[in-house]
Amino acid sequence: MKKVIIVILFSLCILFAINYGSEVVKADKPMILGYTLGSTNSDKSLTSFNEYFNTIATDTFSFDKNGNLIGEAPKEQLSYAKKKKINTYAVISNFGEQDFDADLAHQVMTDKLVKNRFIKQVAKVAEDKDNGYTGVNIDLEAVYPEDRINLSSLIKDISVVLHKKQLKLMVSVPAKTNDDKDNTWTWPYDYKKIGNYADYIQVMTYDEHGSWGNPGSLVSMKWLEDTLSYSTNNIKAGKVIMGIPAYGYDWNLTDANRNRMVQWDEIQELIKSNKIKPTYNKKTDSVMFNYLDKNKQEHIVWYENETTIEKKTKLLKKYKLGGVSVYALGNETETFWGAIQNGVK
Repeated sequence: MKKVIIVILFSLCILFAINYGSEVVKADKPMILGYTLGSTNSDKSLTSFNEYFNTIATDTFSFDKNGNLIGEAPKEQLSYAKKKKINTYAVISNFGEQDFDADLAHQVMTDKLVKNRFIKQVAKVAEDKDNGYTGVNIDLEAVYPEDRINLSSLIKDISVVLHKKQLKLMVSVPAKTNDDKDNTWTWPYDYKKIGNYADYIQVMTYDEHGSWGNPGSLVSMKWLEDTLSYSTNNIKAGKVIMGIPAYGYDWNLTDANRNRMVQWDEIQELIKSNKIKPTYNKKTDSVMFNYLDKNKQEHIVWYENETTIEKKTKLLKKYKLGGVSVYALGNETETFWGAIQNGVK
C-alpha cells in the first residue's frame, strides 16, 4: 500500500511540474513584468533587455460590444519569449476608439450572452498552443461605479474557466489608498474580492498626477507606500505586482491642451538638448525640471530617474510583494532596467 501511495504522489508531482513548469522554475524569484505593445520599439526592448525581466504582457487585445475579441497575438514576441523562457500574458482591455470605454466593460459584465461569449474567447486565446500564453491579464479601466459587484463577478467567472485549464489570471487595478465610494475612478475595484479570484493583481502605482490635471509627481513615495499598505492589507502580498512608469508627463504652463506624456528616452533628450539639471524633489522622492520650448512657452516635466526608480523598487522586499511591472517596453534604456535590477536585489 505504501508503494502505491508513493507512486501516486510521485506521479502527481510530475503532472504538477508539467502543468506549471515555467511558474515553478521562477517561484523563488519576484515577477519582473514588462508590458509590450504591438510596435517595433517593443520588439527592440524585448530583444535588447530581456535579461532584466522574466515575464511580459502583450497589450494587443480589446473587444467589441458583442464580447468578440479584437486584435492579434504578437507571434514574433511570443516566439522570442518562449525561446528565452519568459512567461507571457495576454492583456485584454476595454480600450475603445480613443480611450477606455465604460460601456464596453458594462456590456460584458451585465449581458449574459455577451459575457459568456467574451469569457469563451478569452479562454480560447489563452489556451491556443501557438500563442503559448501563461495566462491572461484583464485590464478594465474607467468602469462605472455601479458596476463594482459586476466586475468582481466577471473576474470570478473568468478565473474559474482559466484555472480549470491550468492558466493564470492577472488583473490590473488602479492604485488606491482606501475604499472610497466618492472616488468614482477606484471604487469599482473591490481589492479583497478580486484578489481572492486572481493569481496576481497588477496595481497601477503611477499617474498620481497626469497631463489631465495639475503638475506633480507620477508616484510620490508617501502615496506609493500608502497604496502598497492598503493593497497588502486586502490582498495577499505575494499576489501584488507594483507598477513602475517608463515615462513622465510634460505640462505646458501656457496651454494645458498641449500637456502630454513623454517617454523615458525623450526625457533624456529634453535634458540633453536644453542643458538642464533636473531637480530632485525630497518631499515626493521624484524628479522634475522646467524648460522653454521654441515658442518661449514654459513647461514643467515630472518623471522618475534611475535613483528614484531603484529606491521605489526596493519596496518590493519591504512589503513582500509578488513583483514589479513596467509600462511599457519600447522607449526605456539599459540604465532604467539597471535601476529596476538594483532595486529588486
